[in-house]
Amino acid sequence: MTATPQNGTGKTIKLSPRTKELLDIDDKHSAGGVFPLPVFIKSGKGSILKDADDKEILDFLCMMSATNLGHCHPELVKAVTASMNTITLANLATKVGDWAEFARDMCQRFGYDKMVGMVSGTEGADAAVKFARKWGIKVKGIEPSEVLVLGVSDNYHGVGSGIWPIMNDMGQASDYGISNPNLRNTDPETGNLLRYGHLEDFEKVIASQHQRLAAVIMECIHGKRPTFEEELNFAIGVRQLCKKYNVLFIADEVRMGSGKTGKFLCSDWMGPENKPDMVIMGKSITGGAYPASYILGRDEVMDLIGGYESVATFGMAPAAIAATRATLKIMDEEKLVDRATWISDVWRKETADWKFPLLDYQAIRDAVPEGLLTYPDGNRIRMGVALNISEEELRRGIAILKEALTELDDYYEIETGPPMKGIIPDM
Repeated sequence: MTATPQNGTGKTIKLSPRTKELLDIDDKHSAGGVFPLPVFIKSGKGSILKDADDKEILDFLCMMSATNLGHCHPELVKAVTASMNTITLANLATKVGDWAEFARDMCQRFGYDKMVGMVSGTEGADAAVKFARKWGIKVKGIEPSEVLVLGVSDNYHGVGSGIWPIMNDMGQASDYGISNPNLRNTDPETGNLLRYGHLEDFEKVIASQHQRLAAVIMECIHGKRPTFEEELNFAIGVRQLCKKYNVLFIADEVRMGSGKTGKFLCSDWMGPENKPDMVIMGKSITGGAYPASYILGRDEVMDLIGGYESVATFGMAPAAIAATRATLKIMDEEKLVDRATWISDVWRKETADWKFPLLDYQAIRDAVPEGLLTYPDGNRIRMGVALNISEEELRRGIAILKEALTELDDYYEIETGPPMKGIIPDM
């Protein structure tokens, strides 16, 4: 992309010929996905990306929270390559060689009894809710037609048909006919949204619905409230309500887990007395090097899972195990969970005097030609950096963002490629 003055009145951002060509091809032959920025990434090392024009771009998106170790971390690549050179795939048709010891080690590390391996975060969330419903029927004694699982507004758990009804309205019922009155993030009696950060909503709904309620699933730290303390107090409050009324509490750590908040799991901030009954991990649990998700839980729930009730061909793939083990080893040795706190401190200091009342999709596009990749989230900017990003890259990215926001009013035209339709979900 290039930004050039126009008649002395402002700037216009023009897409390169190659980007235009790829956008045209994509528009004709590709469907679905999220709403992408007009950028095609072809390579990456650490926190530096290169686009279709070989232009360097700083990765301040962490590939939607998946690349906590940056791109192509040498130890991670080495581990996955060695696994792929040993065997392509061993799965549920046999006993995967490394799975038993890997499952034991994961359970011991995170303090649970058993683990299930899946592939995507969507599959992980869907499976965890399915397990909770069976627990509600078999252990709590809820009628199968009545068993209820509740979500929270503005939380993201994937758009598979089995889990989609628990999220904010994105057209899943009106456009796809996908709905489930027993899987929702609204009050079954009033239809009101169960608002993230509003404990009173859950006090009311759990008190009235607890006899048929199997579980609540939520992202414990989501970045949707003004302060971290508000989010933590809300999560603890919901978890304690679940304990009071014998309701399972499921922590979805796919997006915000794996060290992003200064503890390995967001739910770790809640303290051992508020430990979730089940936890779902994904995305950067493998450093973004191989798709894998895991559900960990207590025997009371996990022992109910029968044959052919949790099946994923790649769910116990050797490469997934190798990537997860390597990622955990790197995070431990490089003390990357602690580094998240340092990143937060740098961010707070650098942005303490910022005042940008206007923020929209244009601001995100303004940052890209200056060499910074972020993503829009309503009137917010979705950002995430690798935990091992260098200080120079971190400060340079913050400076680029500030410049883009400062110059926001200077831009009057931005080429965007084909028009986008629908709602931008929070992923």
